[in-house]
Amino acid sequence: MTDDVPKLTRAEVEPPTVMAGVPDTLRITFAGLELPEGGIVRLRIGGGRDNKSDWIRPQTDDPTAREYVTAECSGEADLLVHVPRFSEVPSNVVDMTITGAPLRAEDAITVVLGDTSGGGEGSTPQTFSEPGKRFDLFVARPPAEGQDPEFQRVKGAPTINVVGGPMDHLRVLAPATVPAGDEFAVHIKAEDRFGNVASLYQGELELEITEENVTGPERAKFTEGGVIVVEGFKAFSRGLLRVIATDTISDIRYVSNPILVTRHDQAQLYFGVIHGHTHCSDGTGTVESYYSCMRDDNRLDFGAVGDHDHDYETGEDEWREIQRVTAECNDPGRFVTLLGYEWAKWRRNGAGDRNVYYADDYQPMYRSGDEHYPTAPELFEALRDQRAIVIPHHPASVGNFCDWSDHDPEKERLVEIYSVWGSSECSVHDGNPFPMRPTGTPPIGVTDMPIDSGERPEGFVQRALAMGRRLGFVGGGDDHLGHPGDPVMTGAEPFRYRDGLMAVWAPELSREAIFQAMYDRHTYATTGARMIVVFRVGGVFMGEEIELETRPQLSDARTIEATVIGETKLSQVEVVRNNEVVHSVRVDDVDLQLEWVDSEPLESLALTPCDEREPKFVFYYLRVLQSDGQMAWASPVWILL
Repeated sequence: MTDDVPKLTRAEVEPPTVMAGVPDTLRITFAGLELPEGGIVRLRIGGGRDNKSDWIRPQTDDPTAREYVTAECSGEADLLVHVPRFSEVPSNVVDMTITGAPLRAEDAITVVLGDTSGGGEGSTPQTFSEPGKRFDLFVARPPAEGQDPEFQRVKGAPTINVVGGPMDHLRVLAPATVPAGDEFAVHIKAEDRFGNVASLYQGELELEITEENVTGPERAKFTEGGVIVVEGFKAFSRGLLRVIATDTISDIRYVSNPILVTRHDQAQLYFGVIHGHTHCSDGTGTVESYYSCMRDDNRLDFGAVGDHDHDYETGEDEWREIQRVTAECNDPGRFVTLLGYEWAKWRRNGAGDRNVYYADDYQPMYRSGDEHYPTAPELFEALRDQRAIVIPHHPASVGNFCDWSDHDPEKERLVEIYSVWGSSECSVHDGNPFPMRPTGTPPIGVTDMPIDSGERPEGFVQRALAMGRRLGFVGGGDDHLGHPGDPVMTGAEPFRYRDGLMAVWAPELSREAIFQAMYDRHTYATTGARMIVVFRVGGVFMGEEIELETRPQLSDARTIEATVIGETKLSQVEVVRNNEVVHSVRVDDVDLQLEWVDSEPLESLALTPCDEREPKFVFYYLRVLQSDGQMAWASPVWILL
């Protein structure tokens, strides 16, 4: 082997395609490497920031068991196969040490993942679909005595396509709101048991609508691709409906998310995901495929990527790619994009990870490097003349918490209260059912997340609200696996949470309207369910502020109103005042109309903000729990004394 970067002359995988999570036997063959005896060839199945995978770790101990791996060389060299423990190598790798003779360039190495010759049951692929999934190769010369081997990446890694497995269920995805008399379409998506598109499914469906005075197709058929769009539905009067698709073979009924039929002059409800990572930083897939997944597979209304700002990840070429694709994919009325990125220095000093979103295309990336904009105040100042919103991400995570000491009320209008990392609302000890990942090493699965993740109380959203930070709520993804908005469990071990969703009430589906609604905090967060939530205090909508001098009657009593319509049965709806539950309703139905009067004197409840220039305040927000464990949080309403 020369000092040049080694490059494969042959790289192939048989079969070229496997199904996610379905055991199979793979033969990975490659050639073109030269190594002396004692050298090591390392096959990395998954790991590092650039190759996410939860492929089950191979083993060499039991040929009769699943995940058994073997390797052979076509030349005179023998291979000593070893699978390092996670404590040795924090990635999923197979090491092959060259023995007996040198490895020559013409020698082909074949690695058999899931060797069944001894009675084994194959290798279990990753649980998420991914076109062009890489098997990275590295080589190392024999190390000096007492030294660790130094590995060098090989060019030309073999790849395989991971597709969705057999159909497990259908999802009927409909718009959350529809003006009466307007036609609308419904997406029907076949999914495997992990939430991937089951692209091979072909079946016929009978369609029905839960309400009268609604017209639409009565049948639909899958041909290929795993997703169909059924057009031609129309509701002629206001109300609530669902579309039901029945598989004609299994006779299983699948019910859509709720659809609220509104007036034309009402605000409409839109769902989106605005935080996730592509190949431009430490995720998978292209920017185009990222938007396609949201728009075409998951029938979301808006989205943004959130690749990291680090120079070594998202360079200027990658940022130009994100800018271009984001501008090209913006399609008002169908799917809206926002230009965004994640300002993420990972200093673990309280500055946090803060995502930046623009209302305009082709805007600059203000990086968090020491030579750029390393502090939150410097970021806020750089954005001063930009139409931009800053949203702190997983603020209570040890990984990079936000202590709320720095804040710009004009730019920092929202907080990501939930993502695949869990909920930052409050402590697990205060009843948080989606706690941040605790300290510990994952036994399997995604192995390259920081293992010191856990809760930092300085970052809880409730603490920020008590300080006087007026932050609306959004749900985020932080998906790194090319599945934004999917029910794929993409979070870190041991919880593997799914993407959250951001809900926005806006007058129309345009970038201007979505951005303005975000600025106005007319938003709520969910853990992935497409619940419909309306929340008002004293007639004022979620996210807004009331100055007491303009509404003095609120001193004595305040009427809290909410409408909640779940995807499934609701379980509990809570009114939270100043971080305390002051009204709770147990529910055993799919919807709830809530009206409650808080008659405690307002002045006795007032909190003092950390910024002495600001007025005292009282705030309310709504917390929703479905019977299946899914949650939603409506943005607060503030009363300023």
